[in-house]
Amino acid sequence: SPSPTATPSPTPAPAASPAPRNPFLAASNWPIFHANAYATASANTGPGAVETAQVVDALTRPLAPAYVSPWTVFGSRYADGSQPVLTTPNNGVAKYLIASDSLRTVDFLPLERNVTDFDWALLVRANGDAVVTERLGNNIVLVGDARPGDPLSPLAVRRRIAVDPAVHGRLLAHHSLAYDGTLIVRTDANRLIAVDLDAGRVIAGFDLPSDSGASFQNSFPIDETGRIFVAAQNLAVAVDWTGSVFRLAWRAPYDMRGPGCEDVPPDRSREEEARAVALGLPCTGTGTTPTLIGSPESGIFVIVDGHQPRNNLVAFWRGEPPADWTPLPDPARPGQFLDRRVAGVLALPYSTPDGEGFTAQNSPAAFGNAVIIAQWAGFNPDATPPTGVQRVDWLPQQRRLSLVWANPSILFNGVPSIGCSAGVCMTYGAGRYGSRYAYTSLDLATGAETGRVDLGTDDRVLDQGNGHAIADDGSIIFAGKRTLIRVR
Repeated sequence: SPSPTATPSPTPAPAASPAPRNPFLAASNWPIFHANAYATASANTGPGAVETAQVVDALTRPLAPAYVSPWTVFGSRYADGSQPVLTTPNNGVAKYLIASDSLRTVDFLPLERNVTDFDWALLVRANGDAVVTERLGNNIVLVGDARPGDPLSPLAVRRRIAVDPAVHGRLLAHHSLAYDGTLIVRTDANRLIAVDLDAGRVIAGFDLPSDSGASFQNSFPIDETGRIFVAAQNLAVAVDWTGSVFRLAWRAPYDMRGPGCEDVPPDRSREEEARAVALGLPCTGTGTTPTLIGSPESGIFVIVDGHQPRNNLVAFWRGEPPADWTPLPDPARPGQFLDRRVAGVLALPYSTPDGEGFTAQNSPAAFGNAVIIAQWAGFNPDATPPTGVQRVDWLPQQRRLSLVWANPSILFNGVPSIGCSAGVCMTYGAGRYGSRYAYTSLDLATGAETGRVDLGTDDRVLDQGNGHAIADDGSIIFAGKRTLIRVR
């Protein structure tokens, strides 16, 4: 395969943690989608160069057919060292178990859902309860082991928390856990709500600024100060959760769609936007779920926009911009300048909606200041999908983004994952190559391929934009259309 273009760069030294640990989440590498509250999709362990895979049929009974969840998370290990794996298909919650060399199915718990909904929001609390949704009844649902502490225990509903749609709007597939244990949820009314999971009630609400047709589509990270970062098609917003109320911290305009999209109605409905994304049409998206880098005071968050011919990696200052910071020129509009909150914009060589490409929808992965972004090939890539993975570094001393390498031959069709173990860092993902599917590992320092596992020709293993979660033993688990795959 073609060699990646690369600038020599040392692999980032492993840190104590890719993000500050949230004590209210389960003590595992990956208790929430995107791995942690910072949404970095990275962990201080990993399989190294991938060599083998195990495929098991997904638990979706008794309401099959139903698709598996794109999100896979892990609870804390049991006393015998085994680790629970949870997914949330659109008809319930499924539990699997990693025990040494095996990945086994344990239980499927049907929930009160409309199987056409995507009830994908999923996290595991420190007490072992998973937090999921039932959009049909507009409920937050706590699910846990019927026999606590038993690895083979079936699942049971512990509590349902009703959310009044007339007051707060309808639930979406997006929630996260603040560092004080409060569940933060976004609804289709462009509204954030705070839910006390132990008391079982909504305790606060906040209407996001949605002027000029802003519609907040994707998920969001939260930092240890309680600051929440959300993005719309034309706006980035930071909201502070104080423990009792929400407060707007700042807002910054940014055109995520890009030039040439002026005819797209600013108030295009969420359903119309989702259809355009699924079809791979240009002029879509808020970019991606933001990913946090650095500290609350001087760090940034990064997203990917939908500009043509190449999507941009865009960075925003999380706190106040440096006192001497001046607005950057707008690369899409000569003679104009971006909002002072924008810390950097870098065109990506392999992220494009042009040709057979699709506007980026997969969140960037980050470890330290290194960011991995992959070309998305849609929900059902054909035999010749658009490919490309790249690494961009944030250089805090120089206050700019820099392309480190770009590999044109690899497809990571989901959110990339980064694993660092014993000083060796790699990035991982799945893709289609002709009639076959494969899982690949790349060296984080150079972008060179280090391992590939053949996953066969059955499209039940197809990654449709999923998260790839790293278990405590270093193996990776991700969901295909009808299967769960463990890579080692």
